Amino acid sequence: MKQTISRWLVSLTVVIAVLVLFSPCGFAEDPSAQALSLSDAITSAMSKRAELQAAAQVEASSAQLRRQAGFIPNPRLFYQSENLRPDMNFTQNVDTYAYATEALEVSGRRGARIATANSAVYRSQLTLEQRKRSIELRVAQTSWDALRLQYLQLLAEQSVGYYREILDYNEKRFNEGKIAAVDLLRVRLEEARAEANTESSRLAESEAKQQLAREMGLAQAGNWRLSEPFELLNEPKNPDSADSPQNERIEVKLAQQAIDTARANLMTQKAQGRPDIDALVGYKRTAGLNTMVAGFQMNLPVFDRNQGAVAAARFDIEANRSTLAAVQQQSASDLTLARMSYGMWKRQVTDRYRPLLDQAVDIANISRAAYREGGTDLLRLLDAEQLRVDTQSAWVEALGNYHQSVVSLEYAEGLEP
Repeated sequence: MKQTISRWLVSLTVVIAVLVLFSPCGFAEDPSAQALSLSDAITSAMSKRAELQAAAQVEASSAQLRRQAGFIPNPRLFYQSENLRPDMNFTQNVDTYAYATEALEVSGRRGARIATANSAVYRSQLTLEQRKRSIELRVAQTSWDALRLQYLQLLAEQSVGYYREILDYNEKRFNEGKIAAVDLLRVRLEEARAEANTESSRLAESEAKQQLAREMGLAQAGNWRLSEPFELLNEPKNPDSADSPQNERIEVKLAQQAIDTARANLMTQKAQGRPDIDALVGYKRTAGLNTMVAGFQMNLPVFDRNQGAVAAARFDIEANRSTLAAVQQQSASDLTLARMSYGMWKRQVTDRYRPLLDQAVDIANISRAAYREGGTDLLRLLDAEQLRVDTQSAWVEALGNYHQSVVSLEYAEGLEP
C-alpha cells in the first residue's frame, strides 16, 4: 500500500512539474528586464526616427510655400525726367513722370498657384503619413518576430533544465551500475544539443531585439522583455470602410492625390497661355502743368497660347488615373492575399497545432512518469521529449506567423497596428 501511494505521489509530482513548465506563467523571466510593449516600441519610433523628422520639415516647408502662393504681385514705381539740358528751368522745361503699375492676374495664375501649393501640402502630409505607416509596419513585424524568438529561447532554456535533471538522475543510476555507459552518453549528447540550441536561440533573440531597436530609432537594444501576450490570438481591427477598405491605404491616397496635382498643373498651364494686365496710374508734369497718367498693357496671345504644355498636362492626368487604377488593383490583391494568410494561420494554430501540442505534452508526461517507475526505456523517453520539443517549436512558429498575418491584414486594410 505504501509503495502504491509512493508511486502515485511521484507521478503526480511529475505531472504538476510538466504543467508548470508549459504554462505561460511558468517561464523564468529576468526580474531586471524592462517590459516593452508594441505600443511603446511604436511610440519610440515615432519620436526618434530621423526620417519622420525630415518628412515633418518638408511638410512645414510646403505649408510656407502655400502661404507664399497666396500673395499678390508687388506694385512697381517708376520716376523719370525728360528734356534735361544745361542752364534750364527744371520746374518749367523738364517733363516729369511718376507712376505705379500693378499686375492684375486676370489669367487665373494666382488661383492655379494656390491650387498647386495646396496639392503640394497635401502630398507632403500623405508622404509623412506613409512613412509613419511604413515604420509602424516594420516595428510591428520586428516586434512580433523578436517575441517569437524570445518565446523559443525560454523554451530552449526549459529543455536544458529538463535534460540536466535527466542527466543527474542517470549519472546516479550509472554510478549504481543500473544503466550502461552508452545510455549515459546518449543523455549527455541530448543535454549538449539542448545547450547548443539554447545558445543559438539566445543569439537569435538578441539579434532580433537589436533589429527592433534600430526600427525604434535606437542605437542599441536594452534589457527588454517583450510583454505582448504571444499565446493570445489577437483579432485584427475592423476597417472603417467594409466595402473597399484597401482604398484607405496611403498608397491609394497618394495615387489619388497625384491626379489632383496633375489637374492643378493643367490649371497653371492654361493660365500661362492667357495674358495678365498691367494697370498703370500716375502723375505727369509738363511745362509747369500737372496732369494724371493712366493706362494698361498686356501681351497678345496670338501665336503662343501654351498649347503644347496644356496638352501635355491633360496626358499627365490620364496617366495618373491609370496609375491609380493599378494601385487600387494591387491593393485589392494584397488585401485578398492577407485575408487568405490570416485565415489559414488561424486554422493552423487552433485546429492543427494546438491539439497536437496537447497530445505531445501528454505523451511526454506519461513517458517521464513511466521512466521513473521503470515502465519504459531511455530511448522512448528521449523520443517523447524530442517530439514535445518539435511540436512546441512548430506551434510557436505557427503562432508567430499568425501574428504576422494580423499585422499584414491591418496594413492591407489601411489600419495602424
